[in-house]
Amino acid sequence: MSRQLLTTDVVIIGAGIAGLWLHHRLNDLGFHALLLENGEIGRGQTLSSQGIIHGGSKYALNGILSKAAQVISSMPNRWKTCLQGQGEIDLSGVKKLTEHQLLWSRDRLSSKMVSFFASKALRSRMQPVKKENRPAIFADKAFRGALYQLDEPVLDVVSLLDELVKPWQKRMLAVSREAEYQWQPSTSPVSSLLIGEQYEIKAQHFVLTAGEGNEKLLQGLSQPQPEMQRRPLQMVLCKSKQLDKPLPVIYAHSLGSGSKPIATISSHKDKQGNVVWYIGGNIAEEGVNKSHTQLVAEARALLADILPWVALPELEWATHAVNRAEPKQSSLTRPDSAFISSYDNLHVCWPTKLALAPDLADQMLAALESADLKAGDHHNPDYPQPSMAEPLWDRAFS
Repeated sequence: MSRQLLTTDVVIIGAGIAGLWLHHRLNDLGFHALLLENGEIGRGQTLSSQGIIHGGSKYALNGILSKAAQVISSMPNRWKTCLQGQGEIDLSGVKKLTEHQLLWSRDRLSSKMVSFFASKALRSRMQPVKKENRPAIFADKAFRGALYQLDEPVLDVVSLLDELVKPWQKRMLAVSREAEYQWQPSTSPVSSLLIGEQYEIKAQHFVLTAGEGNEKLLQGLSQPQPEMQRRPLQMVLCKSKQLDKPLPVIYAHSLGSGSKPIATISSHKDKQGNVVWYIGGNIAEEGVNKSHTQLVAEARALLADILPWVALPELEWATHAVNRAEPKQSSLTRPDSAFISSYDNLHVCWPTKLALAPDLADQMLAALESADLKAGDHHNPDYPQPSMAEPLWDRAFS
């Protein structure tokens, strides 16, 4: 059986937020970009995210505007322009879960001090919320802490993926999960990619946006490669056991005495319409090696501590492990920005944050422009398209 030959200008491997954004941009600009996926669209880190378009607030809780905060600071406005249908990608069909996140400190001096310093560092993006404007969950008289509004929206990631996929879905190729990838030749510049016995794909450039999958894709190359690190999380999910007594909707960071949120809570609807709280922050970072039972017990205690005035219904719990795949840093620290490493016509990418997908695409487009990428004429036979992954809220509790 001979391999089916496909040709394109740019091959992109990995249909997460980084690959989809770049794929959309390239095709909109008149190039032929083919996106490969050996699983389901968004199944990895993208659909494990909370949908937060960070603007740097959580990175400046010590009162210092760090490099990470500065790099990501322009992203909310960039995304908002796209959400209004006026940016480089029309995302006007994406569902916004909230225009603004909240950040609250408990009635303790230490957490109020963190709030104060953060507000000084980020005056334009972090404003105190007056009592008369507080949402219901923070309007209770029993809440006596400080409340801030962050100029950072939260998106429904499923609708985001839908909008990125629809215009150029026919230029997405579903490949077998078991298929082996062979680079031809095994050193750059690469001329083609063999995928099992199914396909041979010829292109001018090859871009890896497969998250953790980048590591395996690079194993077949006999040349220096960027190293990858995994920073694991174990997120917590909970929802009411009774549909008629749902959890209140909240999109907020809870502050303690440290420079990171104790918890970041976002709200999402499952297919029954029940509100699911998705909880990250310190509890997710510190819960990596803990059992489901232990982490759930800690999450119960945490919610009772940070939301003592809220009467919660009887809850069903789940935990979700996810690895943040990134370029290797000293001491496994968080990278400050999106990352690209180019070897002739092979490019290895990690966005490091959902919000930084546009920045990564900018970097990649600049690299392709400097390499004199040309738009070709391609007529390929029909091939199967990958399907969308099931939302986390509908699979985590099973």
